[in-house]
Amino acid sequence: MMERMWNHILDRFGHAVTLRGGEEAVSLRALVQPVLDRGREQKVPSPLGLGRQDRFRYMGPAGYPLDLDTIVEWNGREYRVQVAHLVGEGVCPHWLAVLYPREEAAP
Repeated sequence: MMERMWNHILDRFGHAVTLRGGEEAVSLRALVQPVLDRGREQKVPSPLGLGRQDRFRYMGPAGYPLDLDTIVEWNGREYRVQVAHLVGEGVCPHWLAVLYPREEAAP
């Protein structure tokens, strides 16, 4: 029952995202929102100048796994997966991940 409610939440409040892994791409709905870290600078110095440190929380359906090679396309931009875990098994399974903007040139 909880899984059905979770899918209803994604259908109603989720954003359209595309997961790309290799040659495969799948479109689905997931919740994506900025991670608001207090005390952490949004831009940090690097040898190449100031670099953005934006991070986003991803919560998506259990049937569509993410790994470190998955590219998440959302809101016209591409994001890489920093960390991803399947959580809520047995109650309300879903993927929880942290994303960061993809900065390298797309192939």
